[in-house]
Amino acid sequence: MPTLSLDINDLMKFSRLESVEKIFYAIRQFKGEIKNVEGGEVVVELEPDRPDLLSVEGLSRAIRNFFGIELSYTTYAPLSSNKPCVEVHVKDAQTRPYIACAIIRNLTIDGAFIKSLMNMQEALHITLGRNRRKVAIGIHDYDKITPPIIYTEVSGDERMIPLDMEEELSLREILIKHPKGKAYSALIKGAYPVYIDGKGIFSFPPIINGARTRVNEYTRNLFIELTGIDEKAVEQTLNVLVCNILERGGILEGVSIKYPNFSKITPDLTPKQMHVNVEMFNKLTGLRINLNEALTLLRRMGYGAEVVNHGEVKVIIPPYRVDILHPVDIVEDMLISYGYENITPDLPSIMTVGKPSLIEVLEGKIRGILIGMGFQEVMTFTLTNIANQTTLMNIANTNVLKLANPVSEEYNCYRFWITPNLLRFLSQNNHSAYPQKIFEIGYVAIPSEDDIYVQRNTAIAISASRATFTDAKEVLVSLMDGLGVEVSLEQYSHPSFISGRTAVVKVKNRCIGLMGEIHPKVLINFNIEMPVSILEFTHCQPTFPLKGVKVKTFKDDLTAKWL
Repeated sequence: MPTLSLDINDLMKFSRLESVEKIFYAIRQFKGEIKNVEGGEVVVELEPDRPDLLSVEGLSRAIRNFFGIELSYTTYAPLSSNKPCVEVHVKDAQTRPYIACAIIRNLTIDGAFIKSLMNMQEALHITLGRNRRKVAIGIHDYDKITPPIIYTEVSGDERMIPLDMEEELSLREILIKHPKGKAYSALIKGAYPVYIDGKGIFSFPPIINGARTRVNEYTRNLFIELTGIDEKAVEQTLNVLVCNILERGGILEGVSIKYPNFSKITPDLTPKQMHVNVEMFNKLTGLRINLNEALTLLRRMGYGAEVVNHGEVKVIIPPYRVDILHPVDIVEDMLISYGYENITPDLPSIMTVGKPSLIEVLEGKIRGILIGMGFQEVMTFTLTNIANQTTLMNIANTNVLKLANPVSEEYNCYRFWITPNLLRFLSQNNHSAYPQKIFEIGYVAIPSEDDIYVQRNTAIAISASRATFTDAKEVLVSLMDGLGVEVSLEQYSHPSFISGRTAVVKVKNRCIGLMGEIHPKVLINFNIEMPVSILEFTHCQPTFPLKGVKVKTFKDDLTAKWL
């Protein structure tokens, strides 16, 4: 988690509070932890989900709102697209294609401001920027920049004087000689992105700024530039940074970003809006508040709030609150405003004694037996992709539970068996010693015409130079003996397995699983170098989908009968 060293006098000044205890109380309410207080400074550890709090300015703003010192919603003047503004031209930038810029004028800068600026920059690098990989920030003295400003990629032989050095170096040399170059050279992949003005290179993102545009106590106007691989993250980071700097004063100016095919002005400080129902808050939290109380709670967290319907509030979200993704996030803030310590716990009306569920007891036995046989448990994602579940397994695209709106094609369905996940795991461990013996216990989902059956499966995989059907059968027999369950095998043909070396597993004539040697074609599909034998069976709600095998669906939990 990000750790900040904050000047207590600055916190008192910007929060307009004289009580250090009140300030520390608010920090704790914002999920922060006071790590140390020494020499007029407090070391605070904050959660990374509130990047707007990662500076004395942003934290003080939140504290003012929290204590009602400033309940009015902070508004930012819109940047006019008709007003002439500084232009940055983007040319041939491929490795870090997205940029956002801003200018803040008429600032009064001292040593404390510079220190806060550096801390703010690094905190955002770590969180939203993912250690500069996703977003990198450069802050410059604008009066030392001579337009036109161009963002482009150049040869590694181009030269500049980097920050904290007096010697002019080539960009390639900076990666070798400068401490920041050594730390972040892995982010540069054959291309050298730079900002250039009329006098040459003044920034080499994500590595280092040039010494020429260094910010000092005489700086009055800041030029802020961001680059990255994620457009949304770049623009959100700029919003947080700009809003926090404006807490110290200054006048914001937009910058026109001229891409080859379009232009836009940054930053965009247009607030987002969401609707929150008071009844939703009451239902999620178990509290009972009225509409007026909801408005107060929201305003104490820096939101604008207006009643739109009976029991419904339009929430205006400040542009620096980039962490708000869903109304539930706003409900959490309202609960923080209410105060967790003010929630009165209720005793349950019915007292019960907890004990492990039967399914947990059974799975504990399965784990113990398999670990005793030398297997290692793995845990893979229940979300996967259709190709892994079907095409790579040499079977047709069957009735798969697909996601309606997947974020990525890598995770576009819910698995209906675990075996493909184990094969993917083995393919990523070709370099490890053999034999490899792994197992997983987890959920699978099997859709039918009118329902979806969710069940618990156990899957094991043995990868070795001579992994055979017999190896899987020995595991099955030993495991079922340990569970006290009688099983039988019946020959079966399945395209994922070698013909003649495949069987279904039955308990009391009920099909619960499948075992065999994986087909060479499937091994090639997964880039697995050794033979693999597989056993997968259902131990809760057995509805294993095997074409040609008549399977009756059991909706009752058979676990109790297995113990």
